[in-house]
Amino acid sequence: SQFSNENLDRLKFGFGKSYQDAIKILTQPNLNVPDFVLFPKKSSEVGYILMQAEKHEITIITFSGGTNVTECFAIEKKKKWVCALNMQKMDKVLEIDPISLTATFECGIYGPELEKNLNNKGLTLGHFPQSFEFSTLGGWIATRSAGQESGKYGKIEDMVLGLKAVTPKFILENKDFPKHASGIDTYPLLVGSEGTLGVIVEAKMKINPIPKAHSWIVALFKDFDSGANALRKMVQSGLHPCISRLSDKTETQMLSLLNNAETKGLKKLMQTLTKSYLKNKGFDKPCMLMLQFVNNGPEDKSTIKHAKKILRKRKAVILPSSMASNWESNRFSLPYIRESLIQHRILLDTFETSTYWRNLIPLYEHIKEDLRKKSDYFDKGGILFCHISHSYKTGASLYFSLIAIQEKGNEMAQWNKIKELVTTAIYEGGGAISHHHGIGKAHKKWYNKQLSNDERLLLKTIKSHLDPEGILNPGKLYDET
Repeated sequence: SQFSNENLDRLKFGFGKSYQDAIKILTQPNLNVPDFVLFPKKSSEVGYILMQAEKHEITIITFSGGTNVTECFAIEKKKKWVCALNMQKMDKVLEIDPISLTATFECGIYGPELEKNLNNKGLTLGHFPQSFEFSTLGGWIATRSAGQESGKYGKIEDMVLGLKAVTPKFILENKDFPKHASGIDTYPLLVGSEGTLGVIVEAKMKINPIPKAHSWIVALFKDFDSGANALRKMVQSGLHPCISRLSDKTETQMLSLLNNAETKGLKKLMQTLTKSYLKNKGFDKPCMLMLQFVNNGPEDKSTIKHAKKILRKRKAVILPSSMASNWESNRFSLPYIRESLIQHRILLDTFETSTYWRNLIPLYEHIKEDLRKKSDYFDKGGILFCHISHSYKTGASLYFSLIAIQEKGNEMAQWNKIKELVTTAIYEGGGAISHHHGIGKAHKKWYNKQLSNDERLLLKTIKSHLDPEGILNPGKLYDET
C-alpha cells in the first residue's frame, strides 16, 4: 500500500534515533506523530503529493531511513494535517557508468543495497557512516553526512555531481558536468537542507574502484595533543588514510576494557606484559590512534611505511594491527547498545563538532572544562570521552560520548541541561555546530546564532520561493520568521 494511518506506522515513521526521541517514546503517554504516511514510488507522485499538500494545508516531513539524531522529524509547526513522506520505495539504481566513474540512484536506496549494486561491478561509493546499514542516500545528502572513510573519499557533499528535487512549485534538476565554469550551481542548495526546500528524489554520484585490500596501523601516544599533532603532520604531508581515529585516554581505556573482556590464557598474559612494558616507558594512560590505508600494491606499501615513520618520529609506539580488528568488526553495531542501556537507566549520547587544527585541542579542553565547572555531571559519576573521527588538511572533527546514570522521572530535563551546556561550549569555543549529524530541531538555536542577518534573509528568500506555503518540514534548520 502507498498509504497508511496505522498507529504503528505513524510511530515508526515519526521519530529518529536521538536520545531524546528514545526518551519520548519510553516516557511520554501522548506522542506527537504524523496523521498518516505516504509511500511514493516515482517523482511524479511526489510532485502530486506536494501540490495537494499545499492545497489542503498538509505539513510534509520527508522520511527515509530514520537514523537522524537531531530531532529532524519532530512536528514543530503543524498545519491541518501532518504527513510523513516515506521515500523507501524509491530505491532504484538508474545508471552505473564504470568509464566515467559515476552512478545515478533514486534517493530512497539504503546503504547496503547501494553498495551491493556497485560492488557487483567492482565499484564503491565509499560512504560508510555509522548508520550505514539503516540509512539512505537521500538522508545522507539532506544532512551533509560523513562516512568513516572520509579521509579517502570525502564527505557526502564531495561526492554529489547532480540532484533532482521536487518542490511544491517545480522540479529542480541541474545539468551536471565533471567540472565547469558555467555560472552558479543550484544543486548545493539541497545538500544539507534537511527536507526544508524540496524532496531529493535522484542523485548522480562520484564512485570509485573497490580497493584490493586495506591495512591497519595502530599506535599509542603519551597524550592526546601529541597524537593530534602527528595526525595533522600526516594528512598535511599528503598521506590520506581512509580511516583515522585518535581516542583520548578515557576512550582508549574504554576500548581496552572491551578488547580484554573475554581474553584468557597466553593472550591475557601477553597483554599484561605489554601493559607493564608501556607503563615503564611512560605510557600509563595512553591515547590510541587507528589508521586504515588502501593497500593495492608497492606504492601503497610505501605510503604505509612513510606513515609509520612519521608516527615513530613523534614518539609513538606501534602496536600489532590486529588491535583494530575488534573495532572494525563492530564499527556499525556499537550505537545499538544505547537502547539496552536506556532500559537499565543509563544515559548514553554523543555530540560532535569540527574546527581548524590550531583550535582543536583548545576546543577539546574548553568543552571538558565547561562541563566540569558549570554542572555536577562529573561529581555524579558521569563519564566523558572523545576521539578525532575525521581528519583533513585544515582541521578535524571531535566526537564526544557521554555516559551517566539517568535521573529517574527527570530524564528529558537532565539531557536538555547537558545538551545546552555542551552545544553552547562548542559555539563559544569556535567549533561547527555539527560536523556530520546535522541541525534539525536540536541544534537550530546555535546554528542561527552562527548565521548573519543577511544569511538568514537569503535563506528565508530561497525558502519562500521554493516552498511559499511553508509545508516542507517547517520549524527546522533556520528561523523562517
